[in-house]
Amino acid sequence: MSSDDRRVREMTDATRPTDRSAARPDGPVLAIAIEPGRLAVGLVDTDGNVLVRDRVSMPTRDVWRSLERLVRRVLAAAGSPDDYVAVGVSCVGPIDLQSGTVSPPHVPSWLNFAIVEHVEALTGRPVILDSAGGAAAEAERWLGEATSTPSFMAIVADAVVDSAVVLGGIRLSGSHGNAGSIAHSNVDPGGLECWCGARGCLDPYLSTIALEAEMNRPLRRANPSIIERAGMMLGRAISSTAAMVDIDTVYVTGSVIDAFGDAVLDTCRREIKQRSRLGYVADLELIEPVEHISMLVRAASLAVGTRDTPDRVTDR
Repeated sequence: MSSDDRRVREMTDATRPTDRSAARPDGPVLAIAIEPGRLAVGLVDTDGNVLVRDRVSMPTRDVWRSLERLVRRVLAAAGSPDDYVAVGVSCVGPIDLQSGTVSPPHVPSWLNFAIVEHVEALTGRPVILDSAGGAAAEAERWLGEATSTPSFMAIVADAVVDSAVVLGGIRLSGSHGNAGSIAHSNVDPGGLECWCGARGCLDPYLSTIALEAEMNRPLRRANPSIIERAGMMLGRAISSTAAMVDIDTVYVTGSVIDAFGDAVLDTCRREIKQRSRLGYVADLELIEPVEHISMLVRAASLAVGTRDTPDRVTDR
């Protein structure tokens, strides 16, 4: 077998979908959600009901110790602290599934933090890690509006922006787990500075942390020009991504969308219509899900998973 043949075989094996239903847990799962401003932990059953929950603000130091105490507190409150079978961890990207590490924005002490190793040692359970966007996509497939939508993008516009893409029932991950993230798509060359160090990324136009820092006021007091700009930049990012990966459905949620309401969505739709002229993206639909899925249920969805659908695909 030639080296090229071996490479093709390795790539095929690495990207072959598997049936997740065989590994679906038969009991509650521990859900851990990590965002720049808070840590949340809960026990969630296989129907998406949160049995016990707790959360704390993101500490300025000793983040792992705070999370460890939070996990122990939730398990103690559950009454049956050993009655869970797996752990789902969602963390705002970037993440690295290869090494099981996370680098959440605005949490400098957690640069390349080995979250999977730490949580496995703490709980003795298998740990499934994904980005906040990946968890949102998985939750929409499990309990939300994407149960019968094979290809879509899920966007979370919250403290920071995160997103993920599902194609043909397969959650794309890429080399490290960040495939489908549009937070750092360049929507305004030379524009606002992003926390990543570049200029013109989507995140500073659509994230709570960046917008409130720019305005020096809460989101609810944003003036119309800020809202219109946010919708325009989101529309640019969605249009480019949809043309690249051939999707016709986008789900968007988050505190920024809640605060800006229909005004940001209407502007976004106009921008998408203006920029999506090819036939296969001309009918692209932007949807704000009617039912809000909590961050803990999203994290739990990583361990519970969708039924009878292919597993995520990576380049590994």
